[in-house]
Amino acid sequence: MWWAHTGGGGGTFGIVTRYLFRSPGASGAPGGLLPRPPAAVRSVSLGWQWQDLDREAFVRLLRVHGDWHRRHAGLDSPYAELSSGLTLGHRASGRITVDAALDASRPRAEELLDAFVAELAGAVAAPYTVTGATTPWLKSVLGGVQWPGGARFKSKSTLLRTPWTDRQAGVLHTHLNRGGEEFATAGVYLTFLGGRINTVRPDATAMPHRDCLFSVVHEALWGEERQTGGQLAWVRELYRELHADTGGVPVPGDANGGAYLNYPDTDLADPRWNTSGVPWSTLYHRGNHRRLQRAKERWDPLDLFRHALSVRPPERFSNRRPEPGPTLGTH
Repeated sequence: MWWAHTGGGGGTFGIVTRYLFRSPGASGAPGGLLPRPPAAVRSVSLGWQWQDLDREAFVRLLRVHGDWHRRHAGLDSPYAELSSGLTLGHRASGRITVDAALDASRPRAEELLDAFVAELAGAVAAPYTVTGATTPWLKSVLGGVQWPGGARFKSKSTLLRTPWTDRQAGVLHTHLNRGGEEFATAGVYLTFLGGRINTVRPDATAMPHRDCLFSVVHEALWGEERQTGGQLAWVRELYRELHADTGGVPVPGDANGGAYLNYPDTDLADPRWNTSGVPWSTLYHRGNHRRLQRAKERWDPLDLFRHALSVRPPERFSNRRPEPGPTLGTH
């Protein structure tokens, strides 16, 4: 049950009311045993205006960004602890940004971030802005996007083992420039993985994606019901074209690692959108699915806790689209 909760939960096995943790062999007060966060974080934000980037410049920027992160994904890199994210807002939002951060106490932290900025800023001959700050760690992690009340959204995920190809960058450019102000809150968000995440065996936890370079979220966000059809079409068509070579979904292979369970997407179980022949369970769980089924059979054989993408007991599981059931969230 504990193993199943390390990346395979999502409402599948029950409701957690509390956790009690202790490492084998540990003793003493937990406050003295837990790893301590840095006192402060040094961060940079690099940005371009859409109006200053044509298609060729956009594709080149994504190529340079991807190649830089591929070179620095190992534990032997001075950037092994870098937190980095790329925000590709829709053209209606006006901007493309790269945000990165390191422990401020790390030797050469500011120098390393300056070198990172210099390489990306030099990728294209376009004006850019750059800002830097040193902030307390807690303040740095409490920030986030504030969604309007009652917002509707659709998220679709990809775990990339390699950077986007130039073809895929062109697809992104097309869709991020398609439509008007109604897509101002839509976008694609790329987060750097690598580092220690990839030193864990794929079967050591239920989360098997230990060989990936980036996590990607493709998202539409809107407020009014009348916008639903257009917003869903935008994000679905973008995703399908990005993965046109693998049946419209990120089938695990040389380029893709699959999809991330915490961004649940019932389209992966729908043959209209997943034409790969690879079931949704493989995209999310890869080789860990059968063990998750055994945990389900042991702890919830009647399938009381279920939703459209929950793990089913073996005798109930089918690669067909799951039957309707109680749903969690608005995905």
